[in-house]
Amino acid sequence: MQFRKTIPAIALGVVSLTVPIAASAGTDSSSPTIEATTADSSQVESATLTDNNGKPSRSLSVKAAPKAAPKEAAKGAPKAAAQSEKVFSTGEVTGEEFSSIGLSWKKESAVDSGLTAETRIHRDGAWGPWQNVPLGLDDGVAEEAKRAGAPAFYTDDADGAQVRFTSPKGSLPQDLKLSFIDPAKSPATASSDREPRTAQAGQPDVKLRKDWGADESLADPGYKTQPSIKAALVHHTVTGNNSYTQEQVPQIINGIYIQHITVLGYGDFPYHFVVDRFGGIWEGRKGSIEMRPGTEIPGILGGHASGFNTNTFGVAMLGNFEPNNSEGGEDTGPDPRPTEAMTTSLADLLAWKAGQYELAPEGSTQLVSAGGGGTNPHPTGTVLDVPVISAHKDVNVTACPGAKLYETLPDLRKQVADRLGSG
Repeated sequence: MQFRKTIPAIALGVVSLTVPIAASAGTDSSSPTIEATTADSSQVESATLTDNNGKPSRSLSVKAAPKAAPKEAAKGAPKAAAQSEKVFSTGEVTGEEFSSIGLSWKKESAVDSGLTAETRIHRDGAWGPWQNVPLGLDDGVAEEAKRAGAPAFYTDDADGAQVRFTSPKGSLPQDLKLSFIDPAKSPATASSDREPRTAQAGQPDVKLRKDWGADESLADPGYKTQPSIKAALVHHTVTGNNSYTQEQVPQIINGIYIQHITVLGYGDFPYHFVVDRFGGIWEGRKGSIEMRPGTEIPGILGGHASGFNTNTFGVAMLGNFEPNNSEGGEDTGPDPRPTEAMTTSLADLLAWKAGQYELAPEGSTQLVSAGGGGTNPHPTGTVLDVPVISAHKDVNVTACPGAKLYETLPDLRKQVADRLGSG
């Protein structure tokens, strides 16, 4: 994937060269430059936006944020804070096609809690409107991750993007990178050992990793096993688009995979399963279908909840279920509830796994925090009493899985219990 200078742009490519970048967002009328980066893989190109100290590179223009009107300023932050607010903007970057963008930064970096990001996408010869990009600042960083970062933001097939950041403190994370992800560049999936196996009792139709195009050479070899499962945690992916088509689902899931492995440094897909709005169930982390008690794979350790991956499995609903676009991306409106097909499949999936592990769907269990700080406020060793079917927000300080999905969990527990004959 090589980006070209069709308009003043960040240079991205597999060779080293220097080209102009648009500076229209800044106060400096000169054209800063950026050294092109080397491809992270055939599926990803990245540009470095800040150095290891958080200082903006020449790829970003900087200006003070617009001054608030007197009435707004009176209700807002103190005057000193307002004066420090800055807007950082890339130029208009165009090149070969991609379908998701990713933002990442140094794992240990301090991040302005008020930092926001926006992007506009170029396709079919035109620029689209600005959209908020969810940064996932409330999602924490999994223990296995090598970098912190935002969820993969699905753009559909595009050939250009511009990104701008607004920071109330006037600062950006250390080693901030912008990545362009193109799952279509993935080589053929190495899936000889992932052929469909005899369906287990109660198993719904679950599509394999090869069905969404997983490049198995990217993930850590073997399975990440754990002794058992005591609870399920429900998430949403916040990938920027709730109106995706059925044909786009594999590409969106693959974008999540590549962002987490190639950009953020995970060992594998973060969630055990993904459920789409059409009711499709997809295997995420390798081995999640096979895991069950009394086998060589009694459980699979995920990367979905900071400090609480042990003894849990994660199911991510593909979309954003927080009202009024507050998580970023496509406008979700005031009532973004999951579809009936989605909730039916989620109940089927949870009933299958709850049955295998003899979990009480309407009961509770105890989980022990592995610490980690950040969005996990529970020190190492803290014991939490949580529902067997919980949400990400029940163990971490986060909005995930979105208010409108969270509201459905009591009914979901009853549905699962009914399927198991325990309701």
